[in-house]
Amino acid sequence: MKAILVPPKEVVTIWPEIEPLINKSFTNSTEDIEAYDFLVPILQGVAFLWVGSKNEQDIDAVLLAEPRRHPRQTSLFIHAWSTKSGHEGDDFYTFFEDIANFGRINNCDFIEAKARKGLAKKLNWTNKHSLITKKL
Repeated sequence: MKAILVPPKEVVTIWPEIEPLINKSFTNSTEDIEAYDFLVPILQGVAFLWVGSKNEQDIDAVLLAEPRRHPRQTSLFIHAWSTKSGHEGDDFYTFFEDIANFGRINNCDFIEAKARKGLAKKLNWTNKHSLITKKL
């Protein structure tokens, strides 16, 4: 699956299709948060939206992230990630190499995300409580 970074000017066009996918990733979250909370940061270029596509015509997955500056390092924090099918196929994991490259280009030292333990294991990321990380 190829990760496609959505330019802010194109987000509004696909928002009706991707908003349910973003909200789907928040269904088990302890935070009171919705996709709409990220619309303005995406449009301002503070948060970044990727869609995943197997054929470059359909949206099969969505990922929402933003760089976060820590005292000594910068992370690319993944707020949301989900697939239309609800399953993480092997091709979904190749999506993350594109995301990792974006993080490297933007001087991020690591990626971090909240995720279930099984996903952390499949991605081969370090599991720290419910926060998983990947060194870049």
